[in-house]
Amino acid sequence: MGLIDTDNRGGIFLKEFSEQRLGGRIALVTGSGSGIGRAISVRYAKEGANIIVNDINLEGANETARMIEEIGRRAMVIQADVGKLAEVEAMIEKVYNEWGRLDILVNNAGISGMPYILIEQTEEDWDRVINTNLKGTWLCSKFAAIRMLEQEKKFGELKGKIINTASISGKTATAHIGAYSASKFGVIALTQIFAKELAPDITVNAICPGFHVTAIYLNSEEVLIESMKTFKSPEILRGRLGTADDVAPLAAFLASNDSDYMTGQAINIDGGVEFH
Repeated sequence: MGLIDTDNRGGIFLKEFSEQRLGGRIALVTGSGSGIGRAISVRYAKEGANIIVNDINLEGANETARMIEEIGRRAMVIQADVGKLAEVEAMIEKVYNEWGRLDILVNNAGISGMPYILIEQTEEDWDRVINTNLKGTWLCSKFAAIRMLEQEKKFGELKGKIINTASISGKTATAHIGAYSASKFGVIALTQIFAKELAPDITVNAICPGFHVTAIYLNSEEVLIESMKTFKSPEILRGRLGTADDVAPLAAFLASNDSDYMTGQAINIDGGVEFH
């Protein structure tokens, strides 16, 4: 684990944490060219995993891959749109052709869409959000799970793990981003359904971030704060906005053997905005 030391009263405390919980595992993280996906990829690499970096933004994906390789792990970039069946199927096929297996899938790719009230939202914008966030999660999970179920167990009692990025907007509806909120409700439903259908060989869990400064909000605290006023969001009990790095440790836990007895869960990481 790490170095254990004691204080001058004989109490034990953790001096350094350097556990490699994901040593040797292969993880595919969609939407990992920036933001939460990049933070998860880097954290996984630090914990010993090799990473397939997926994004439609090739420049961002290459930068994430560079960061992973600087840590000393392998990285491969696959540019693919998760909302398109043929591209997802080809991506998973390439993963298995190049790497031979897949231990962790993180369905992180997502977009917020433009802030509309639903009666003013265009069909084009609705479809774009649903295709990326909901259909993309289904397609990637489907094709990854088909192959995971065929592979041998290597890291304990499971054949694989799937982790979905949902949102607290998937638990309590958020006005003005109706397509996004609906898509994230759907991601939580997919999480529960896949957990039941893929048991006992694959666990499926979801992460529900709150208000985090990421590319969705132009990496700007000011833009996020103004958006929160529009959404009439409740206060953040921790007293600050979240970051991508706040999410990555939870994603690492869900990818590790420490969470092997958890499946079908949607866990908030929001500074205390939601309690369920």
